[in-house]
Amino acid sequence: MISVELAKKLAKYLPWEPKVGDLTIICGEDGEEIIEPIIPKHEKEKKIVLSLREMGGLVWLPQLARLLYELKNRTDRGFSLIYDKPSNKWCYRDGTFETCSENSPEDAAAQALLKIFESGEGR
Repeated sequence: MISVELAKKLAKYLPWEPKVGDLTIICGEDGEEIIEPIIPKHEKEKKIVLSLREMGGLVWLPQLARLLYELKNRTDRGFSLIYDKPSNKWCYRDGTFETCSENSPEDAAAQALLKIFESGEGR
């Protein structure tokens, strides 16, 4: 699962289009976090339950497939996302840079996507 910090940073660049299977985290006023999955009912209604939004900040956590799709569409070069066993990290690599995460493949992909957005090279 992508970290909340990375999800908040990516939200500046990616439109919020939750799909079934994605997660949302509601950050309440007291710092509590409530994880809510997007379920088929939400998709049929074309909205997220409004009561969730009233609880505090709502953060969308995209799935790995969405992050990889965005990477593929925003760069002309090939890339790999692999688990590097010696370092115990997930690593994104392409012809120009590498970024790794100890946490998850989603974090490694999100870090790469964020770097592409911040550099202005994403299409």
